[in-house]
Amino acid sequence: MSNEKTIEEVEYEQRLRRRLKVLQEQFKAGKIRIAEGLDVEKSLLAVRTGPDGEVDLDTVDGLVRSMALAVTAMHDREELKKEASLSEIQNMYFKFIEDNFGGFFKIMNQRGMTPHDAGMAAQNSEASIKEITENLDKFLEVIDQFWDGVVEVAHIHVEDMHHNVKGIFGGDLFPSHDENIASKCGLYTDTIVLPDPFLRSKVIFEHYSLADKAYYFMKHAMNILQYKQLACADVDEPIVVVLPDMAILQEGEREFFHRLGKEDSLVHSGKLFGRDFESFEELMDFCSSLDSIERTIAEISDGSRVLFDTNWSGDIGEQIERAMKSDHMQPFGQITPGVALASLALGRMSVSNEMLIKSRRLNGTPIIDAPTSWQYLVWKMEYDAERAESALKSQDLHVIKGLSDLSSGDMKWIGNVPPEALIEIRKEDAMDEIRDILGKGVNDLIEANPANFHRSRDHIFENINSAFSQHQKNLDALSNKKWKFAGKDIGSWLVVGSLEVAAAVTGTPVWGMATIAANQMFDVPKLKDIPQSIRDLAEENEKVKKSPVGLLFNIHRKNA
Repeated sequence: MSNEKTIEEVEYEQRLRRRLKVLQEQFKAGKIRIAEGLDVEKSLLAVRTGPDGEVDLDTVDGLVRSMALAVTAMHDREELKKEASLSEIQNMYFKFIEDNFGGFFKIMNQRGMTPHDAGMAAQNSEASIKEITENLDKFLEVIDQFWDGVVEVAHIHVEDMHHNVKGIFGGDLFPSHDENIASKCGLYTDTIVLPDPFLRSKVIFEHYSLADKAYYFMKHAMNILQYKQLACADVDEPIVVVLPDMAILQEGEREFFHRLGKEDSLVHSGKLFGRDFESFEELMDFCSSLDSIERTIAEISDGSRVLFDTNWSGDIGEQIERAMKSDHMQPFGQITPGVALASLALGRMSVSNEMLIKSRRLNGTPIIDAPTSWQYLVWKMEYDAERAESALKSQDLHVIKGLSDLSSGDMKWIGNVPPEALIEIRKEDAMDEIRDILGKGVNDLIEANPANFHRSRDHIFENINSAFSQHQKNLDALSNKKWKFAGKDIGSWLVVGSLEVAAAVTGTPVWGMATIAANQMFDVPKLKDIPQSIRDLAEENEKVKKSPVGLLFNIHRKNA
C-alpha cells in the first residue's frame, strides 16, 4: 500500500502548519487566553514536536485544528485591513470620478443645475453624446478593476464597524438626485452605505441608446460627486461610504436573488389574484393568458397589491396601460398585461431580497427613500413572517407599523442637515449629545434581539409609539438649545414627512437566507445551487439573532 500523499493532502498539511504557527504567535503576543479546565487546554498540551523541529501533525486533534483555523481567519482579516484604510479607498475612488467629471460638476454648481439637468444637457446634441460615451467602456473597465482589487478590504472595514448604526441604501440604483440622503438621515445613522451606481448600471446600459447612456452616465457622476465631501471628510466614523454590490462581483449571487424573487412573486401574485400558484411556470402561463387589460382586471382579487409607482394616479387599468408603454417594460418585448404584473413582482421582490441580504452582510439596516420600494420591502417581510408562522406553528411574529400612523399623520424629524453641518457635528463630538436628546427610538428597534420579544403585539406597538411620541417632544428640546453648526440653527433642519419602521419580529430570522439554512424556502434546495458566499452568510446569520428591520425616510415638505 502506497504511503505517497496526494497533492490535496500535502497542501492541507502546509495550510495547517501555517495556521498552527499563527496560533502560536498569537499566544506569544498575549492575544489568546484560555480559561482553565477547558478541553482545548488538554488538546493543546498534547501537541508534540518531532525530531525535525516541526509539529507532529498526528498529535494535533480536531479541537486544536478548529481553533487554529478560527484564529488564523481573524489574523488574516486584520492583516488584510492593513493593506488600505477605508479612507484611502474612498479618496482613491472619488479622485478618479473627479478627474473625469470634476469640470462638469463645477459648471453644474455654478449654474445651479441638478444632476438630472446635467444629464439632460449631456444628451442634447450628437457632439456631447459622443464626447461623454466614447470612453464609457474604458471608464467602466477601470471602475471594475479598482473594485476588484479593493472590494474585500473595503467590505471588511465596513463589516467590522460594530458599534455604529449603519444605514444600507437600497430600493433604487442610487439616492434621488434632488435630495442628499445623508442630509435626510445623517443624525439617525452613523454611516450610510451607498452603492456604486456605475457598476449597477452596467447591466442596464446594454439596453440603452447612446443618448440614454450619456444622460445616465452624466447624472450618476454628478450625483455621486455630491457625496465626495461627506465620504472623504476627515472624521472618526465615515458619514458616507461607497461600496460595490457583492452581487455584481460574486459569481452566482444575482441569479440567486432572482430565484428568491421568483419564490416571493408567487406569494405576492397569489394574494393579488386570489389563487395558489405551484410554480413560477404556472404563474407565467396564467399571466400569459391575461392578454387584455379588461381580462386582467377581472382576475385581480386584491387591487391594493397592484403597485407600479406610488406617484402614479388613475385606476388600475390606466396604470397597467401606462406601465406597458414605459421604458422599463421595453426590454421585455411584446408581453401581456398579466405578464407585466408578474414581471413587476419578480423584479421588485428580487431587489428586496438583495437589500435584506446586503444589509445583514454589512451588519446594517436597509434605508429607503422611495415609497414604492418601501412598500415592496414591507410586503417581502410580511410574506417571510407568514412562512415562519406556518413553519414554526406560531402567531403574531410580524410587526409592521408606519410610524406616521402612530403619530397621527405626518411627523416631524431632522431631515435637512447641510453636509457641512454634519461634518462639523462629528468634528465637535456633538453627535452623542444630539442622539441623547433625540432618544434612541429607531436604534433600539434596530438592535433588538427578537428572542426578547415575548410580549404581546400590542405591547410592542405601544413601545414603538411611545418612543416616537417622545421623539416629537425631544425635537422641541433640541430646537430650543439654539445650537448652530455651519452657521445654521438646528431648528431650520426640521422636515415633515414619513419616518417609518418595519420589523419582522421573530426568534428565528425568517427572511431568505435563514429559511434556506433551515431548508424551508424551496422544496429541497440543492446545496450546489446556492452560492458559497450566501452559504457562508447563512451560517453566520444563525449566530446573530436580530430582527430584519427596514427604515423609510420620505420628506413631504421642508419645515417652514
